[in-house]
Amino acid sequence: MRSFLVPPVDTVTYGPGAFDQIAAQVERVGGSRVMVVLSGSLAGGPVEAALHERLGATVVGVYSRTRQHVPRTSVLEAVQVARENRADCVLSLGGGTPIDCGKAVALALGTGIAEPADFERYRVRFTYPSTYEVPPIEGDIVPHVAVPTTLSGGEHTGLCGVTDDATRSKDAYTSPKLQPRAVVLDPWVTAGTPDWLWAASGMRAVDHAVEGILSARHMPMTDALGAGALRLLTDNLAASAADPHNEQARTDCLLGTWLSIFGLTNVGVGLSHGIGHQLAAEFDMIHGITSAVMLPLVMEFTREQTLPRLRLVAEAMGVDTRDLTDRSAADAAIAAVRDLVTRLGVPDRISAADGTPDALEKIADHVMGDAAVAACPREVTREDVLALLRAAW
Repeated sequence: MRSFLVPPVDTVTYGPGAFDQIAAQVERVGGSRVMVVLSGSLAGGPVEAALHERLGATVVGVYSRTRQHVPRTSVLEAVQVARENRADCVLSLGGGTPIDCGKAVALALGTGIAEPADFERYRVRFTYPSTYEVPPIEGDIVPHVAVPTTLSGGEHTGLCGVTDDATRSKDAYTSPKLQPRAVVLDPWVTAGTPDWLWAASGMRAVDHAVEGILSARHMPMTDALGAGALRLLTDNLAASAADPHNEQARTDCLLGTWLSIFGLTNVGVGLSHGIGHQLAAEFDMIHGITSAVMLPLVMEFTREQTLPRLRLVAEAMGVDTRDLTDRSAADAAIAAVRDLVTRLGVPDRISAADGTPDALEKIADHVMGDAAVAACPREVTREDVLALLRAAW
């Protein structure tokens, strides 16, 4: 028996001019005192100025110092600003880091989290292969409006990652209550995103789509949405990275990211994500790079278990598979992902990050406790993970 979950977002507004509706979206979710969690790169720039112009005195606080991978201490700094200003709504504007921080701020405001150790009460605990402990989040959570400037897709889920400063393990927190109530997708706010970051975050969206299709729990609805996402992303990522003012290409990538996320929320993703979460937290890599590094290797690792699924991936990425065997189609799918990484110029080795091979053992331990691994269609051992990490180095 399978069921399909539609994340409980009230509205997704998209296309050129969508940002002009931001005040209406805040009002619609009941916000009157807005706490803004902003990417540091946007602070003091035209996008922040446009936000203040549209929201005026409704903005009661701005936090723009969230560190990458959302350390608990960054969340608590933002929470203090929100509490001091009696915020009743969170608005995140930027990439996956401020969006996840916005969810974590809403979580903390609703549950009384005040110290780093308080996060322990709500983090997801996973024991391989399939044992989950998901603590309930009681009480009311303030509404959240999300405006992304990258393609990480976090605006479409009730899941966030927060890093334990002490262990550098990235922990998951999840509840439908953490889902942003309104999402605004406007290509204009993305124009200042560096081309390398836009391209890398696009690989994260590709990873969502591919691993959703290859998931051990795959289903027709997520297959169709994932394939649609891959078509939009394959056709538009390079053009949108080369020209940040190509509004149609940027809008299509934002829409592809939206389609890609339903795999994560319904059938789970897999080993590329599980490894990527922990790689990113340990070496301070962005998730788009971890996807570019790990996704082709994980596709090869699960190749024999996913041959018909890989044909669907190849077709969605523009490969004519009519005369190909399943194995040839699988090879073509993996090659198509690698070709896209190359065309986008995204790094594809772990050694590009500022880290040391000595940390790979610890990362492998953390990966085996990452809930994303449960959706991998092949049995996974710690030794398998370590071998993949070493191959990716």
